[in-house]
Amino acid sequence: MKREEILNYLSEIARKRNVDILYVNEALKESLITGLKKRYGSDSEPEVEIDLEKGEIRIFLNKTVVESVIKLGKEISLEEAKTINPDAKIGDKIRVPLPLNEVGRSTIQKAADELINRLRSVEKNKLYEEFKKKEKEITSGTIYQVTKDRVIVNLGAVEGYFLPQDYLKSDRLRPGTVIKAYVVKVEKTPLGPRVHLSRTHQEFVKKLLAKEVPEIQQNIVQIKAIARIPGIRTKIAVHSEDEKIDPVGACVGFKRSRIENVLKELGEEKIDIIQWSKDLKIFVARALSPAKVKEVIKENDKYIAVVPDSDYPIAVGKKGNNVNLASRVTGANIEILKLSDYLDRQIKEKAKTILLKDLDLSDILLEKLAENQIIRAFDLLTASEENISKFINYDIEQVKKLKKDVEEKIKEKFFTHETEEESGS
Repeated sequence: MKREEILNYLSEIARKRNVDILYVNEALKESLITGLKKRYGSDSEPEVEIDLEKGEIRIFLNKTVVESVIKLGKEISLEEAKTINPDAKIGDKIRVPLPLNEVGRSTIQKAADELINRLRSVEKNKLYEEFKKKEKEITSGTIYQVTKDRVIVNLGAVEGYFLPQDYLKSDRLRPGTVIKAYVVKVEKTPLGPRVHLSRTHQEFVKKLLAKEVPEIQQNIVQIKAIARIPGIRTKIAVHSEDEKIDPVGACVGFKRSRIENVLKELGEEKIDIIQWSKDLKIFVARALSPAKVKEVIKENDKYIAVVPDSDYPIAVGKKGNNVNLASRVTGANIEILKLSDYLDRQIKEKAKTILLKDLDLSDILLEKLAENQIIRAFDLLTASEENISKFINYDIEQVKKLKKDVEEKIKEKFFTHETEEESGS
């Protein structure tokens, strides 16, 4: 390989690999020195100078002047040394020029190959560092291969991949389709960076929303919590310290423009934007949207959400998804209770303290019930209808009506407010 060819080769490598030619220059020097040490001995002292402007490559071996040469790669005779430096004497170090044709074509070729390998490694590291910065962010690429085990995505200089659990059932996975995804992890491998992508990660929805909402980017609105069942529903709790800002309205946008852009990316998945609250009872009620919650009661480590009977299926959701997501986004253990069941439970609790004689029942009926130790309203409501029927000579339907009347009397006397709410729901 001629000198001019080497220099042109270096320029071409620098251009193709998109690296500074000065780096290529230094890398080739190191590669040549490595090759020369293999040729002339590991204890030899080669030097390489490459002048890109002049188009010159010069190679030297530093040799010690001796009377009798034993090691050709390290020693030079005094007679030969004087042809290089007339003032040379025994013991001096002399830089001996080495013509390229003496270096050997194989040494130069090996150095060039080593240079290419080194530059490939640099290129891989550069790509890794570039994509490492995109970790935990959204990127986009073009699908070019779909198999049962994974989907390969062209991200430009590197490849990304989805595993089956990383994409939505509604996603159109066809070669040539442009697709957005969340960068879960960037791994360094011998073949270059490997990028793990996901469209099912809950951060994917969070980042999509943040891109659409300037107030989130400016930290005027914060995403406090998020819970997601991919392809089904996501709940996002948002908050703003500025009382003038409606965090939910900011995320939804004028005529739902902002949230609609996110929904288009998610296919059939629904999104509930809810306002965060440090009051967990309020937060739980909001998190069960779109169901209407009448009341939230804390019992030990559980939060019981009371909903109108008609909203019970909505509060629970298909396969329990709505209450599951509400529990996850709030961090609370939530139980859903129908308003009718809640009132029934309250009535029975109150009935423990109410005497039947205070509920305007007939004296004859009260006497028959008292004879059988049924004195309080609770005793009547919890006793079996068959037993009561025997005590007072009522048929089963009459007993049921009696119990219903007692419940209504307790409602009227002690639960007027709740009864009004139930009838209005």
